[in-house]
Amino acid sequence: MRATRQVSFWLAAVSILITAAGASAQITLPIAEEQVVYELIGEFNNSGLASLQYGFLSSVTGLDNAFSSATTKNETTALFTFVTNATTFQVVNHGPFRIVDRTGTTTIYLNSGPSDFSNPASFSQGTPIQVSSYRQQVIINTLTNTFVTVHTNTVTEVETFTLNGVAYRLGQLGKSFRTNYSGQSNTPAVTPTGWFAGTSTGSKN
Repeated sequence: MRATRQVSFWLAAVSILITAAGASAQITLPIAEEQVVYELIGEFNNSGLASLQYGFLSSVTGLDNAFSSATTKNETTALFTFVTNATTFQVVNHGPFRIVDRTGTTTIYLNSGPSDFSNPASFSQGTPIQVSSYRQQVIINTLTNTFVTVHTNTVTEVETFTLNGVAYRLGQLGKSFRTNYSGQSNTPAVTPTGWFAGTSTGSKN
């Protein structure tokens, strides 16, 4: 009986050591306050109150490269893609400006194949690795159809993913990041509705 207990004890100890080793080998790509964490490039399609925003991360702080190729850097080689589904809850007009407020959800994916801006669904074909709540303000210059945005994401889900044999987690639960976009709207009723690019910076919770 004593021998059985000793074997069980050592098996439990080995299991704990293996679990601890696995946890220590995992790298968190942190969302650090006032530090740029992501660079993003994308397009969007608006329909009524719904806004579908999609694209890829062109830079992730903590990784040397956000692309599978060292020479071709676009949506076809992006390692990380994102999709935001948002709903407009308020529009205010002020002179030449239209101010649009939205809320929604953003999902970042480990991409599983070449994405294509002519197929928005291709940006959600991968494995979800981060989900966040989303609130956006868009300021549109109606004279030029250009716009700037600021929005805040708060991370609600994070999943471990493997890249080149290394386990990572993209951000931390409960952390927030603030994103600024610069963009250009397209001709009305033409797809996509517009284009944008911007950066995300860790913010204080």
